[in-house]
Amino acid sequence: MTRPTTLAAGSLALGLALAGCGGSTSSPKQAAPPAATTAPSTGAPAAAGTNLTIKGFAFSPKSLTVKVGTTVTATNLDSAAHTWTAGSTFDSGNLAQGKSFSYTFKTAGSFSYVCTYHPRMVGTVVVTP
Repeated sequence: MTRPTTLAAGSLALGLALAGCGGSTSSPKQAAPPAATTAPSTGAPAAAGTNLTIKGFAFSPKSLTVKVGTTVTATNLDSAAHTWTAGSTFDSGNLAQGKSFSYTFKTAGSFSYVCTYHPRMVGTVVVTP
C-alpha cells in the first residue's frame, strides 16, 4: 500500500507549490534607491552649455566642456531612474523622472561619468582653467 501514500505526498507537494504561487503576478516590493539630492540653486539662470539631459537612455550632450567654477545640471527626462556619477567626485544618487542634480566643477580636468544603473550610459565633462 505504498502507492496511495506516494500519491498523497505528491498531491500535497503540488498543492503547496501552487498555494505558494498565490496566483499573483506582482513581484515583492524592493527597497527604493536613495533619493537624489540637488545642489541648491543660486537663482541665476544656467549658462548655455551647462545642462545635460538624460533621455532615451543616453546623456546629451555626451561630451561637455566648461570652465572651472561652472555648475552643470543633469536632468532625467526618461521614465526610468538614472544616476549621474563620476567616481568619487560626485554622485547624484537616484534621479527619478523630472529630477535634476547639479555639481560645480572647482578644478580643471576631465571627468568621466556613468549611470550606475545602466553602465553603457557614459560621457565626459572637460573642465578648463
